[in-house]
Amino acid sequence: MSGTRPDDDHQAQDTRWRELRPTPVAPGGGLLRTAPDWWPSHPDDNALAAAAAGGTPVLGETRVVDGVEMREATFLWRDDRRHGASPSVLIHLNTLTDNHRTHISPALATRVPGTSWWAHHVLLPEDALVGYRLVVTREPLPDDAGARRGTWKRVHAEGRPDAFNPDRLHDGFGFVSSLWEGPTASTHPEWAATEQPWSTSEVSGGGYGRSTDLSGTVLNGFDVPGDSARRVTLWQQDLIDARQGAGCGDGSGSTGKEYGLLVLLDGEIWRRNDVVGRLGARAASWDLLLIDSGDLSMRARDLADPRRSRELLMRCLKAAEEGRRRWSPQQVVVAGQSLGGLAAADLVLHRPDVAGRAIAQSASFWLGSGRRGEGEGELLAWLRRRGDSGHMGANEPLSARLVVQCGVHEGVLRQGARTAAELLMAEGALLGYREERGGHDYAWWRHGLSWGLDAHEQDLDSGREPTVTR
Repeated sequence: MSGTRPDDDHQAQDTRWRELRPTPVAPGGGLLRTAPDWWPSHPDDNALAAAAAGGTPVLGETRVVDGVEMREATFLWRDDRRHGASPSVLIHLNTLTDNHRTHISPALATRVPGTSWWAHHVLLPEDALVGYRLVVTREPLPDDAGARRGTWKRVHAEGRPDAFNPDRLHDGFGFVSSLWEGPTASTHPEWAATEQPWSTSEVSGGGYGRSTDLSGTVLNGFDVPGDSARRVTLWQQDLIDARQGAGCGDGSGSTGKEYGLLVLLDGEIWRRNDVVGRLGARAASWDLLLIDSGDLSMRARDLADPRRSRELLMRCLKAAEEGRRRWSPQQVVVAGQSLGGLAAADLVLHRPDVAGRAIAQSASFWLGSGRRGEGEGELLAWLRRRGDSGHMGANEPLSARLVVQCGVHEGVLRQGARTAAELLMAEGALLGYREERGGHDYAWWRHGLSWGLDAHEQDLDSGREPTVTR
């Protein structure tokens, strides 16, 4: 352990380039183990029940490791079946555990002798935002449980939220996960646990109070028989017809202010995470278009093919405008995660006449490299060719504006995000690059969405070209 003072990763929120130090881990990739001072010398059922009653993970002292502030954290699980074979209890922290999934023993809790409790003592980053699930099995999990993708997906599916942690969210698999929000995590007020989201039925207070189902218009001839149900909904402010008139063509209200449009891919996950309520205060300036991805096979088919993703997004935007209002492309922000993050970046870079702004979170910039999850894909190659002074059109400026974000635990995705941000910065198209202390995870994607939208609002208000420094 290092006794040095940590660097100031928590820079001002308007900083355009934010990198974080790597999270310290043990050899093999597991979290560092610890022995907290508060742990009873002779723990019994009553003492551990009292500790869990205050919420888990139970926090201990702060330590500094390799310049990163870490907190002692103890996860607890009580055996709810007092008979049968001894179970495996896996503390599955999103991405952190996945990074060493072929050697899972560092993430396994151990039985506390003489009790019905299991405990796992580790050091977690003070500023982390991480979703997690407890995987409890009656048969011991093999150490290489994640060696095969199908087997590891089953481990995901068998997880359960932490019964002693009330903070929860919906993850990318559609499961309910528990949430670790570190004491110094960078959180946006719109997603603060103590805040009450806007009521979607509240007329007098504004907010998103009415939605329009666009699925039939958009998906006719796009989805194929057998596809799972896909919703596409446009949310707008209450009483919008009365305030500006239905079908106003220029997108402006009686005050002359233009509305923006925020487009969210993977709409079904955002709905479950109450994005409509959480962003309700922005309804006076932003309409909201939610596009479902359908099941995992539909999502992979549509978002892993740039031609299909562009067509889907353009169909949705066209349907949203019909009989309503038209948004200036520079007022349209497309946000996506993973494959959706790439789809968002791809659309605004290739079709800025349709949508000119993007928030690309944990984007799959490897797509088209020929190696799943590795290398530089087609969009990065396209940006590199633009940077070649001899390439046709190299001097034509990009009109798109992008915010690029990634989790510090995401390995090759993090490298791809940094590369994309550097190439976009050279083109004058980058509004900001931001790393969060997390993984491939809605735990921080939610906050990052709001930070990214703030950056776009500031840029629109300033009317100036972005100036990104490192």
